[in-house]
Amino acid sequence: MPMNVKHSVSVAVLMGLLAWSAPSVADEAMDLLAKMRSAVHTLSYTGTLVYAQGNELTTYQISHTQAGGAEKESVTRLDQGGAGAPGAAESFSLAKFQQVQPQMEQVYSLDFGGDEFVANRACRIVVARPRDRMRYLQRYCIDPSNGMLLKYSLVDRNHESVEQLMFTALDISQGAPQPEMLNKASVAPAPVVADMAPIPEVTDDAGWSFASLPAGFQQTKRLMQEGSNGRAPVRQLILSDGMTSVSVFIAQQDDPGALESVELSAGAMNIFTAEVDKHKVTLVGEVPVATLRSISEGLHHAR
Repeated sequence: MPMNVKHSVSVAVLMGLLAWSAPSVADEAMDLLAKMRSAVHTLSYTGTLVYAQGNELTTYQISHTQAGGAEKESVTRLDQGGAGAPGAAESFSLAKFQQVQPQMEQVYSLDFGGDEFVANRACRIVVARPRDRMRYLQRYCIDPSNGMLLKYSLVDRNHESVEQLMFTALDISQGAPQPEMLNKASVAPAPVVADMAPIPEVTDDAGWSFASLPAGFQQTKRLMQEGSNGRAPVRQLILSDGMTSVSVFIAQQDDPGALESVELSAGAMNIFTAEVDKHKVTLVGEVPVATLRSISEGLHHAR
């Protein structure tokens, strides 16, 4: 066989192997993420983890059990740089990691980043790399034997971690955690951790819809929350790109025209507030502020 023919055949074989292996790696990473999402809800575990958001570093004691279809979680703050009372109940929860959806492949590429050893356990790194500037890079270190998340970080476009968590000690068992651990405190879920105590979903949209959304985002839920101090109920629209969620809160504005756009950041969590059709709209999510602004610009109300 002539040399150039051999070369052509070799290149064709190599390209075929690469074409075959890339989807395989992405599918394997997707499967491990799905296993992780199930594990944080179904495993019984107790452990200590360090959580960093921005410049704040906090240590938590977490105890979780799942029995009879009921999920129970206790989170106790051990320290917070001297601020707050140790032992207080916290709304922090691993339930924040939502179910990975197939549409995420439109806006994230999945790959493996090697192996690490965390809390005396081996874990494999899964990297979800955004295909645009509308979301953050996510890095998970997952125990492949049971799917438990051992380490996580959210990385911005400047390659800086805006949110991190890591277990320093972890015990996983098939039985329930120690009773005294469960009695310390019960989690009061924050809005972005709705899995533990979901708000009833509503079916009407009251005329609110999105003319456009950043690539990959879809509306997944419509909720209604009671207003405080006699105010009208607050409508909540939840969007997801398959890995990250954004909550859009819509409330009647007492003084239309007086609200200015406001941007707030707390580590990875960003908040953007604006007025849309005489309503106060607040967007909250672990995405860049530019993404929240883009979502708000696509929101409109059909009277």
